[in-house]
Amino acid sequence: MPAIKELNCVNCGAAVDLRTPRGDVAACSYCGSSFRVPTSMTPQPSLGNLLLGADFRDPELPGWIAGMPDNLEFRSGSPAELWASFPPSDQSHPVVRTPGPLDDFDANATIRFISGSRNDVSAGFELRSWDTGAYVARLSAQATFSLGWHAKTDWGGDLVPWTSHPALRGDWGEANRLRVIMRGELLRVYFNGVLAAALRDDRFPSGRLRLVVTPGKSERAVVAFADLQVREPPSD
Repeated sequence: MPAIKELNCVNCGAAVDLRTPRGDVAACSYCGSSFRVPTSMTPQPSLGNLLLGADFRDPELPGWIAGMPDNLEFRSGSPAELWASFPPSDQSHPVVRTPGPLDDFDANATIRFISGSRNDVSAGFELRSWDTGAYVARLSAQATFSLGWHAKTDWGGDLVPWTSHPALRGDWGEANRLRVIMRGELLRVYFNGVLAAALRDDRFPSGRLRLVVTPGKSERAVVAFADLQVREPPSD
C-alpha cells in the first residue's frame, strides 16, 4: 500500500511520508530538515518578528496607552491577564491601544469572557483605527464572530456578519485566541489557529490598533485579555 502523503516539508516543499502522530517531529527524506508536525492539517502561517508585546504584569504597559484605566485590573499569573470591566452599554469601549498608526501587521490576543450577558457581550480588535474609521474584528460569548468597519464614529457595515465558527469555544472562562493579519488590502482572521475569514478591502490603509469590549445594554461585563502581541505579517 502506498504511503499517505499529507504534509509538505517547510524547507524544500517536498511531500513528507507522515508516519509520526501529529504534534511530534517529522523529518524530510529529501533535504533532511526536521520540523514539528502541526496538530491541524490547515496550519496557520508562522509568526513574524515581534514588534510590540504587552506585559500585563506591569500597570505602566510600556508601548501601550490604556483607554479607561479605572476599568482595568492587572492580574499576575501564567499567563498574566488584563481584566476589563465595563457597565451596561451598546458602545465599544477601548481597553488599550497603540500610540501611533500601523499599516501592515499581525495582531494576536487571547480573550476570555468572565461575566456579563451571554447574548450581548463581545470583544476583539479595532484595526487601522483613525479619524476616518476602522476595521473591527470581534468574537462573542456565544462562539460567534464578526468583521466590519466604522465610518468615523458610526457603524459602516458588515464585511462578515455575526456567524458561528466551530473553532470558537463558547463556555464561560474558556480562552479563545484571536489573530488578525493585515497586509495591504488583505485581511485574514484566525481563531485558535484556524482560518475563519479572508478578504480584501481598501478603506483604511493605516491606523492604531485597539483592544475593545462591547458589554451590551443588560449587564456589566468583565473580559480578560492575555498574550497581546503585534508582529510583522507573514510573507506568504
